[in-house]
Amino acid sequence: MSIAALLLFGILGFVVAALVGSGDDADEAVTASPAVDRVIPNPGDEVLQQQRVAVVLDARYRLSSLVVYQSEQLTGGVDVTAQVDRIEGLNRFEFVPGEGRLIEALSPDTNCAVATFVLIARPEEADTARWCFEVS
Repeated sequence: MSIAALLLFGILGFVVAALVGSGDDADEAVTASPAVDRVIPNPGDEVLQQQRVAVVLDARYRLSSLVVYQSEQLTGGVDVTAQVDRIEGLNRFEFVPGEGRLIEALSPDTNCAVATFVLIARPEEADTARWCFEVS
């Protein structure tokens, strides 16, 4: 095999790796904050109407509020903070829609969530994470 062919295969390999690795940057943007370890569902995921909406925070942070919007417009959101469960040890804050809850089922199409959180050592400094997902 010639050097030119090897060089061509090498370049092709880099191109393929770049294309495969260049997924949606939305997930990286949400978790770019040192406070956010993970959001559930992942940005852009397609989920069912009973899907839990959650944020996993670094142990140094606590959740102030979680608002679920039933569109991308971020208007008319439902503050579900009062019904958020905290999973100790994981520092996961989650809301599960259901009968008798503030939201019984997520609405079809795009839904978004905004989590506001504070550094426990400096509660006057709030930050937010916003992510959207599709509901089928």
